[in-house]
Amino acid sequence: MVKLNLVSTPTATDLISVSTAKNFLRITHSGDDTLIGNLILAAIEVAQNYTNSRFLVYEYKMVMNNWDDVLLQNDLPNIVLPYPPLKEISHVKYYDTDNALQTWSSSNYWAGTFKNQAGFLAINTGVNTPTLYDREDAIEIQFKCGYGTSGSDVPEAIKIATLLILGKMYEVREDSVSKLPKASEYILDPYRFKTY
Repeated sequence: MVKLNLVSTPTATDLISVSTAKNFLRITHSGDDTLIGNLILAAIEVAQNYTNSRFLVYEYKMVMNNWDDVLLQNDLPNIVLPYPPLKEISHVKYYDTDNALQTWSSSNYWAGTFKNQAGFLAINTGVNTPTLYDREDAIEIQFKCGYGTSGSDVPEAIKIATLLILGKMYEVREDSVSKLPKASEYILDPYRFKTY
């Protein structure tokens, strides 16, 4: 069984500030600042869910019971990591047969990334996975995903699409039939990641 735990999150205003959103919405008063701040969070979440990714750097800890939970056997054994783009794999730890926590050397694996696909941990050729103690959290993979730590690291098109979603949420404050504004879907489509 695989469990994913959030370790750290960015601040939404690092991607789109309230003042940027107000300029986009052509709002000059401060009466809706709290609402706009909340809508920024919601718009970012909607855009991230649509693209199956994270925009600013998030850090996750993925724990699993054994290697077979997620190990894919292709030409190269690998573990697919959610929420691309993969920034880095911080560490891989495991509980050995004596139930002692060990860090698996990074020389045993590498981080793989491909355009518009989830990142993965690829185990080097000839490397065997360690034998584990029988426990639910026998393996821990900590990794970071996202384009970067500031809004300037995120493609401008993603920010514009998120502002379009925000604009729709601000303008229409009730349920609507369409998922996203058509223009934001069109803009975000090249940034969608395939899921497995």
